[in-house]
Amino acid sequence: MVDLPPFTILFFLGLPALAAQIGPGTRPGNGYVDSKLCATCHREIAANYARTGMGRSFFAPGTGNTIEDYAKTPEYYHALSDSHYSMTVRNGQYFQRRWQLDAGGNEINAEEVKIDYVMGSGNHARSYLHRTERGMLIELPLGWYPDKGGGWGMVPGSDTQHPQTRRFVSYKCMFCHDGYPNIPAANQAPGSEPVFLGELPEGIDCQRCHGPGGEHVRTAGRVSMVNPAKLSPERRMEVCMQCHLETTSGRIPAALQRFDRGTFSYMPGQPLIDFAISFDHAPGTGHEGKFEAVSSVYRLRQSRCFLESGGKLECATCHDPHRIPRGEEAVGQYSGVCVRCHSSAHPAGVTTTAADCITCHMPKRRVDDAPHVIMTDHRIQRRAAAGALLEFGELPAEEYRGEVVPYYPAPLPETPQNALYCAVAQVGLGNNVASGLPELVRLIDEIKPPEPEFYMVLGDGWKSAGNPGEAAAAYQIGRAHV
Repeated sequence: MVDLPPFTILFFLGLPALAAQIGPGTRPGNGYVDSKLCATCHREIAANYARTGMGRSFFAPGTGNTIEDYAKTPEYYHALSDSHYSMTVRNGQYFQRRWQLDAGGNEINAEEVKIDYVMGSGNHARSYLHRTERGMLIELPLGWYPDKGGGWGMVPGSDTQHPQTRRFVSYKCMFCHDGYPNIPAANQAPGSEPVFLGELPEGIDCQRCHGPGGEHVRTAGRVSMVNPAKLSPERRMEVCMQCHLETTSGRIPAALQRFDRGTFSYMPGQPLIDFAISFDHAPGTGHEGKFEAVSSVYRLRQSRCFLESGGKLECATCHDPHRIPRGEEAVGQYSGVCVRCHSSAHPAGVTTTAADCITCHMPKRRVDDAPHVIMTDHRIQRRAAAGALLEFGELPAEEYRGEVVPYYPAPLPETPQNALYCAVAQVGLGNNVASGLPELVRLIDEIKPPEPEFYMVLGDGWKSAGNPGEAAAAYQIGRAHV
């Protein structure tokens, strides 16, 4: 067990979850429902959506959703940990097996674990989860990638000398990879174990973008759900940003969820700032060009097209979340959006691929933070980055030490609460303790927030600064606020 400071545990496990309950601002009884009910009235939309990546984001494995070739590669050897893996199917059940060999070639440290769920549509990657008797989910070390025709590889974070075999899936992780699970009431407290009850939903469902459907179903559609098309451009784009905006997967608090909000409490149409604040590396620290797996909105917002559109260019300009085109249809649809503004983009005499803007200006690239993953770069550029599909090289563990700056919303409104979260961002994961700790001390003394997490972060800061007495006092105050 790794000895982590309290806030680090909270950050990686996720904050309190309020799944399947009434969220802030909803009317009594308007809870989340089984998304299968949506298909009874919206059959065509549901059928199209089920074929999208979001609709196939999480599921129990079976012959109907298997794209991997389990028989083709009976063994995968991971040299860094000197471990062997295999993926097998027996009697309709799926298993991942791990073992090592001793000096005589005999198997040692063997373990076989049943695969209960698959996370990932397979468009970019898949990982495999085992559900424990207590209802917790464990991500297994070996994953699958479609790169080069498809093959096995270690999941991000497991390509090490000692891959974790008990890597628990947090509520925060499930927030963007599945629908709304049922969670024990007792596990809504900060730092609780991520336990899931009953049958888990399969795939990100309609309510992620349209809000809870309890009243809509109960009144046979007389009570409307959220229609993102009728929201302001800012609120509409935030529906996508709740999951598709990640400034970095590096060790900084890229998104600070407000301590008085549950993990599943955000609803479309609400200002995203009421739920979370996004942070980034400070400018000039060498992180401006990063291209990571969940960076689509982050990269789009760097584009000149976006910056000069006056809010007219957004995710929904190109993407219909209910239906994802593929192949030539996709090229035609996305390039058709470009030519609305750039009908004469190329001067006379310049040869271009007919009706294909995307290949050159939004190319597919290998991401910086995950092996084998290739994604579209949503930063629209005149010239594609050179060497975009070069092989992934395992990056050294980054321990960023520097200022963490607010990224979204920008500018961040100047309120005492927002200032408090900015101080938390400096101290919480140890990025900028020397500058952030005095400000955090001042603001906590001034505001006296009721949420215990602020005091736990303060304790972490004092501990990092080498003052165990002040750390203990802060932790004690935090425990008193629970």
